[in-house]
Amino acid sequence: MDKVIIKNISSATIIISMPDLHLRRELIPGRSISVPKETYNEMSFDSGFISMVEDHYLKVSGLEEEEVAIATETPIYENTELNQMLDSLDVAAFAKMIPTAAKAEKDTIVELAINKGITHPAFVKLIQQYCDVDIIDAINRKHQIGE
Repeated sequence: MDKVIIKNISSATIIISMPDLHLRRELIPGRSISVPKETYNEMSFDSGFISMVEDHYLKVSGLEEEEVAIATETPIYENTELNQMLDSLDVAAFAKMIPTAAKAEKDTIVELAINKGITHPAFVKLIQQYCDVDIIDAINRKHQIGE
């Protein structure tokens, strides 16, 4: 029996609940599950599941080349790739990626930037422009709460 891998590539905990398929899984960030291909085929008709893949919360792998996964319009960036961009302060790669980032990636970028204390002007401006979050203010609020 062929298996399909579904991975949570966001920074949020995701619960996949499909009672008709007798499926309920809680996926913490980075966790993967495998499901039979028949189950995946049924899941691929669920609008909630489709939107989670399209918004880059979930990544599907393990399909044959001739089989098409749920289409995403933009490249998918996993948490580790976003972490690496921020850690290395790779402004060029970040500037190329963020205009096409999906909602989950933008949420992850904001969370990572706040936790890492990113104050590099180029990153701050790009995050403000595309995610509509003032990172400097968010970092200050985090420090105020911690005091």
